[in-house]
Amino acid sequence: MRPCHAIGAALGALALIVTIPTSANATVGFFHYQYGDSANPTAGKLEEPEARACINIPEVEGKPGSAFSPSNDVGDSEAMLYSEEGCEGTTTKIVQGQEFGADVKFKSVIFEIV
Repeated sequence: MRPCHAIGAALGALALIVTIPTSANATVGFFHYQYGDSANPTAGKLEEPEARACINIPEVEGKPGSAFSPSNDVGDSEAMLYSEEGCEGTTTKIVQGQEFGADVKFKSVIFEIV
């Protein structure tokens, strides 16, 4: 094999290795929730959240309250909700298109593409 061909093949393989993990972690859609006073809640959302990564809900991170009333509109994904930050504590699974009421409280979430 000529040196030019070997270098081209190596660069092509490197490009594939670098780009495939990025696209595998992409999600499309929104994850909606509420936080604050349940009598007068504030709406929050995660837009196209990263898959397979623990995401602390920013509005409740480091605070005593929890997010609640989740709605999973992230396409082809299910999410695992955690009662504590850092994806610890009690878990609740929510699939794409599903929503729960104010009784489901959480502080962090992980999305899994299905």
